[in-house]
Amino acid sequence: MPKSLHSFLDELRDHAPEDLLHIDKKVDPNNFDVTAILEHLAQKRRVPTTLFHKPLNQHQQESAFPIVGNVFGTRERIARAIGVKVEDAGMELALEYARLEREKVTPVTVGPREAPVQQVVHTGAEADVAMLPIVRHFEMDMGPVLTMAAAMKDPDEDFYNVSFIKLFYIDDPRHCAVSIHPGMHLHRILTKYEEHGQPAPVALILGHHPAFYLGALALAEFGENDYEIVGSFLGEACRLVPSTTWGSDFMIPADAEIVLEGEIKPGAKEVVDPFGEVTRHYQAQCIRQGIDVTAINHRRDAIMQDVFSGHQEHWNLGGVPKEGTMFNDLQRRHGCIKAVHLPHSGCSRFLAYVSIKKEREGIAKRVGLDAMLQAPFFNVVVVVDEDIDVFNEQDVMWSVLTNMDPSRDVDLLKNVYNLFTTHMLFQKMVIDATRPLDIAFPMMARVPESAMKRIRLEDFMEGI
Repeated sequence: MPKSLHSFLDELRDHAPEDLLHIDKKVDPNNFDVTAILEHLAQKRRVPTTLFHKPLNQHQQESAFPIVGNVFGTRERIARAIGVKVEDAGMELALEYARLEREKVTPVTVGPREAPVQQVVHTGAEADVAMLPIVRHFEMDMGPVLTMAAAMKDPDEDFYNVSFIKLFYIDDPRHCAVSIHPGMHLHRILTKYEEHGQPAPVALILGHHPAFYLGALALAEFGENDYEIVGSFLGEACRLVPSTTWGSDFMIPADAEIVLEGEIKPGAKEVVDPFGEVTRHYQAQCIRQGIDVTAINHRRDAIMQDVFSGHQEHWNLGGVPKEGTMFNDLQRRHGCIKAVHLPHSGCSRFLAYVSIKKEREGIAKRVGLDAMLQAPFFNVVVVVDEDIDVFNEQDVMWSVLTNMDPSRDVDLLKNVYNLFTTHMLFQKMVIDATRPLDIAFPMMARVPESAMKRIRLEDFMEGI
C-alpha cells in the first residue's frame, strides 16, 4: 500500500496508541475550539496527534472531513515517519534527514481510478471552500486559515516546488487570499507567471503522510523537483495523478487526503494577516495574492490536516530539517562538531546550541560565529563542550551559568540583519559556554561511564 496520512495514523494506532488522541465531541474550529483543546494539552506538556472527528465547516454544518493536528508534535513521531528508531530522535534523526534530502526518487504517474485523492472531485459551484473545517487559530487572526503546503510548477522548466503557505478563507466559496512571501521558491515561480502574463496554477495539499511534508521542507536548491525529494523521504516513489483543472500539464499527489486546485491571476491581490506565526507573535497585515478555486479533490474518507502554528509541531518542522544540514556544514569547516540543536525555547528559529570537542581556546568563538551565519533568523548561538547534551536544555543552561565569563565569552554583534522581529532588533549574540582551558577549572561531576553501561534499570526494577 502506498504511504498516506491514513497509513501513518494506522501505524500510530497499532504501535503507539498513546500518541493518538481521539476527540469525538462536536467542535467548531472557526470558534477556536480546536486550538483551545490543543493549547490546553500543550500547557500540560502533552502533544499527541489529535484527531477531531466531528468538526463544523464554514457553513456551520458538520463537516465530512475530520481534522488532524499535532502530527509533527514530537521528534519521535518525525523519526517514525521517516524510518528512524524513535529512541534515535536526537542528532541521529537530524543527520538522517540531511542524508535523505540529498537523495531523489523519480515519481510515478497513475490514472484517476488509481488515485485515492480523486475518488471525489468537485468543480464549478460545487468547489466550495466553505465545505472544509478551516481552523481559526488565534484571537487576533484575520480569520480561519489553511496551514499546509502548496505545489507549483515552474512555467519554463519541468520541476515542481512544494512549500508551506497560508490560505485565508475570506467568506467567498470560490476565492481566497493566499500568502506566498518574497524569497520563497514559490514566489520566484509566481513571478515568472506574472512576467509571462499567465495565471499561476497552485495545488494546496491538505493532508498526506508526514514524510511527504518533511521532504517538502528539504533545503533544496531552486530548480530541484520536490516531488523527487519527497520520494526519498517516503522511501518510495511519490505517486502523481493529472490534476482535475490542468490535466497532465500539472500533476498532484495521488495519495493525498484533499487537494484544492486554483489559479493566481496576474496582479490578483488580497489582504492577508494578522496571523499568529512560528515566533508566537502576530504577523502584520499586508497585501499578498488572491486565488480563484477551480476544483477540490479528496478521498471518500479524507482527513484534513492542520499545523498548530507557533507551537511544538511548527517548531519541529523548522528545527529538524536545519539541524542536520547545519551539523554537516560546520563539521566540514571545523572538524570538531559533536551535535547541533535548535531548541523549542527559541521557537527552533532564534537560538542554536552547538557542542564541540574543544582542544584550544578560541575555537568555540569561531564555531559560534560561523553557526550564526547558517540562517538569518538566529539571534543567539551557544557553544558548549562535547559532554553537554544539547538536547537537554538544563545541561546547556548549567554550562552557561558555570563556564561563561561575560567579559570575554559573550560577543554582541551589531547592525546584523535579523529575519524575525524581536527586541534584539539588528543585534546577535554568540556565547562561549565551554570550559576554559587556559586556567585551572573544576570538572563536572559524573557517575563513571563504565558503571552507567554496566547497570541497567530493568535489571533492578519492573516497569521501566
